[in-house]
Amino acid sequence: ASGASDLVGSGAPPPGGGAQAAAAEEEEREVVRVRVKKCESFLSPEFRSFAVDPQITSLDVLQHILIRAFDLNGKKNFGISYLGRDRLGQETYLSLLSDWDLSTAFATASKPYLQLRVDIRPTEDSPLLEDWDIISPKDVIGSDVLLAEKRSSLTTAALPFTQSILSQVGRTLSKVQQVLSWSYGEDVKPFKPPLSDAEFHTYLNHEGQLSRPEELRLRIYHGGVEPSLRKVVWRYLLNVYPDGLTGRERMTGRERMDYMKRKSREYEQLKSEWAQRTSPEDLEFIRSTVLKDVLRTDRAHPYYAGPEDGPHLRALHDLLTTYAVTHPQVSYCQGMSDLASPILAVMDHEGHAFVCFCGIMKRLAANFHPDGRAMATKFAHLKLLLRHADPDFYQYLQEAGADDLFFCYRWLLLELKREFAFDDALRMLEVTWSSLPPDPPEHEVELVGPPSQVADTGFSGHRGRPVRQRHM
Repeated sequence: ASGASDLVGSGAPPPGGGAQAAAAEEEEREVVRVRVKKCESFLSPEFRSFAVDPQITSLDVLQHILIRAFDLNGKKNFGISYLGRDRLGQETYLSLLSDWDLSTAFATASKPYLQLRVDIRPTEDSPLLEDWDIISPKDVIGSDVLLAEKRSSLTTAALPFTQSILSQVGRTLSKVQQVLSWSYGEDVKPFKPPLSDAEFHTYLNHEGQLSRPEELRLRIYHGGVEPSLRKVVWRYLLNVYPDGLTGRERMTGRERMDYMKRKSREYEQLKSEWAQRTSPEDLEFIRSTVLKDVLRTDRAHPYYAGPEDGPHLRALHDLLTTYAVTHPQVSYCQGMSDLASPILAVMDHEGHAFVCFCGIMKRLAANFHPDGRAMATKFAHLKLLLRHADPDFYQYLQEAGADDLFFCYRWLLLELKREFAFDDALRMLEVTWSSLPPDPPEHEVELVGPPSQVADTGFSGHRGRPVRQRHM
């Protein structure tokens, strides 16, 4: 015992203890124990205990776990809070209203376990808003029904506050509509319904060529795309189809189908060449790194739910591994799985998804470069835009020491993909892509990137660690 104590005191780990401590620390990071107390009116509290992986547990997943744990089907009106500390350091229950709140709870209040409270609210009608409801203030303030009904003193006291919220919502919505009300012609109005298949065909000529690409993008910008049509339209938005492939100005429908089949066969060939394109050590490192992220990406969505060896997770893993192997200058970096996930879910075809992923990475690969120049440029542009659009808020951030805007890093890196529920993110992404100028490839989408500019020989301080692994 004294020998072990001497080793610890000298800074060296006890024999065998370092590995055990590291393993325990890794397990602690990957598992959070949760204890939940359910409170409902005058009923006795109920308790449940379970463990979750904080990397793949969103607020939506947690809600479903609690619904099953307490059999809350039919009792959807409940609130969740966690035991944390306020600004004065006093223990109090803080509301869980977003994934950000849940991440904070995992980081600050999960030792030795995360304490949650579920409060079941009355199911009777209430003037308070449900999430995402947009109601005109006059509809509530002037409602004879609400004012005529007799309610509890709490509800009556809350009504003026609710009306002030609604009034603010109305003003904000009005400003948003003013911002979005510009048009490129009097016949173009915002907030159109999603683009349908029948309407999409009006943008094609009798040979199936896209005849009005700029108008199509503007139409998508104002309404998005129907889900069933996304796998067709997203290929345009992600600049998959080249111009002038067969001497024509644009490809016909048959040419597009043949093109995607040929590029998919090219992908399958590249996928079979992993071992020829990189060393066994590099390949094993890439696959393990990609798998770790894949198992944490959008697992709450039905497309990626289920066992860890499910076909869609395997497809996402193989797609990202192939990209890393064939693009050594970029390789794989954390966050790429979030960009590939919605594309694969929409295409539902591994080869087509890889072609589309190469299309989007042509634009976004610089985000993941270790020199950070592309991201620095994005932050500089965002700072200039914020300073111009809202100087008061920018001054507030300066006074708070947050004018570096680093809290926006994930927003810029992943184009806000992780800031929305999955289905909402699909709509947000396609609207964003439609606002960008078209950039079709001159000939074909390149599925193989340039070779690494630096040999994987390592350098001082990183002996035995290849350049690819340092980058990743």
